[in-house]
Amino acid sequence: MKRISKSTRIFNKHKDSIPALSRICAVAACKGSRAVLHRVGSGGTSFPGRAAMLLKKDLLAAVSEGMNCIVVTGTNGKTTTSAMLARMMQLAGLDPVSNRSGANLLSGVTAELTACADWRGHPKKKYAVIECDEGALHQVLPFLRPKVIVVTNVFRDQLDRYGEVMHTLESIRRGIRLAPDALLCLNADDSLTASLALDLPNPVAWFGMEPVAEEKTAAAEEPVAEEKTAVTEKPAAEEKTDAAEKADTQGEIFAGKGQASEELSASEELHGSEKTQISDARFCIRCGAEYLYTFRTYAHLGGFCCPACGYRRKKPGTAVMLPPPVSGSSELDCAGMNAPSKKALGMRFPGGGTAAEEVKIAAPALYNLYNAAAASCAALESGFGISKSAVIRALEETEGSFGRMERLVVGQVPVQMILVKNPAGCNQVLDYLCGIREPYTAVLCLNDEDADGHDISWIWDVDYEKLACDPFLHKIYVWGKRAEDLQLRLKYAGIPENGIERVKEKKALLEAIGNSRVPVYILPNYTTMLSLWKTLKKQAVPH
Repeated sequence: MKRISKSTRIFNKHKDSIPALSRICAVAACKGSRAVLHRVGSGGTSFPGRAAMLLKKDLLAAVSEGMNCIVVTGTNGKTTTSAMLARMMQLAGLDPVSNRSGANLLSGVTAELTACADWRGHPKKKYAVIECDEGALHQVLPFLRPKVIVVTNVFRDQLDRYGEVMHTLESIRRGIRLAPDALLCLNADDSLTASLALDLPNPVAWFGMEPVAEEKTAAAEEPVAEEKTAVTEKPAAEEKTDAAEKADTQGEIFAGKGQASEELSASEELHGSEKTQISDARFCIRCGAEYLYTFRTYAHLGGFCCPACGYRRKKPGTAVMLPPPVSGSSELDCAGMNAPSKKALGMRFPGGGTAAEEVKIAAPALYNLYNAAAASCAALESGFGISKSAVIRALEETEGSFGRMERLVVGQVPVQMILVKNPAGCNQVLDYLCGIREPYTAVLCLNDEDADGHDISWIWDVDYEKLACDPFLHKIYVWGKRAEDLQLRLKYAGIPENGIERVKEKKALLEAIGNSRVPVYILPNYTTMLSLWKTLKKQAVPH
């Protein structure tokens, strides 16, 4: 009894130090395994975090304690938006931590922040920009306690993992509910993302696009009845096909879920009709009626308005100014936005009234304008003291990061790597390629690993027909475990078989890239990007 009593006294004396000891051991496990993995040439982005969490499950809470964090989530644009934000904060002198490698699950975020903590698990820095997977948001936010959450957009992505868009949206909503005090920066042009403001208590700041003539056509303050006539160019009944009418009926059935099935002809699906392009969110999330648009940028993004219940786009405080819609259409004239060079655009910032300032956005393609608006909104609304001049300079400097619009020179060949992983994003990349108007070679890569999603049916929703019509396309190479599926899809898109070459070996593909006489644009999905990126970075010439 005496020995037991002594042991109890020793335990009681030191029990307060046990959590600190477990934290120190977890930090050591993370830092040590990360160093070993880097030494042997592995990225080491997630395993160190998993190893640390075996010793202390809530390590992320300790290594982020007291930090001012901005979390970026959404289907597309997370990495680029985070890179823009990190640069803005650097120029403001804030020196943030960020998970640049794209390790955006709980283990990856834990590893990144632990690597920037001291050996006791105390953070060395005060600021962080963290990209977070939509499905992991509910795991990360309780530990991270962010000041700002950016939601870029919601699109259909990895059906076998996320399911349909409403499941993705609900995952994001579930996560945000765990951080009720965080400022939400939401895409005003995305009816799905915008719906988060309907039932969450968080304060909201809006970003998006703004057609220069939009205020002349429909003001945000107009009542719904006037709004319906203002935004309708033709009576809806005149436009409806049998398929559309059937879709409307299904929309009523699924009104509670805010989405509906579509039965479009094979011709419409393959050639990217407007209804197909906006199929991710064609119907009102509140009542199931079909949206009308004052303008549309791409996919379902734009000036949406429900003629039945009045749910509509909010006017964004941070906006990139674009040309007005093409006459007789809701489509914006965005052809010039996909040019690869920097383009001077007007941009409206919070607190600046209606006046727009000239900004040069280095990241090319239309969808990167949304990323620029998202990053600017978060930086200026965060309360971290980031100046407008720092924001503008960062937009001029941030071109691409980690396989997202990243430029390399391999030998003497200009190479650009552009990650694609779902129909909406891929269609925008194809618009970018077709806007270059100079000879080029395209390399399309497709795997079906766990990180990619095993369901590759999304390639049949991509408008590859654009490539068949592009006179500047020199050749297409396809590579990856599912290259045959890509080759078949391109054949059905109308691309001649002699214009497509399936490459089986990575070495042969790298040789083809290095021997190209024209610039090469690589469109990989996630795991093919990782594989090619590591090799090409080693071969790349500094520029």
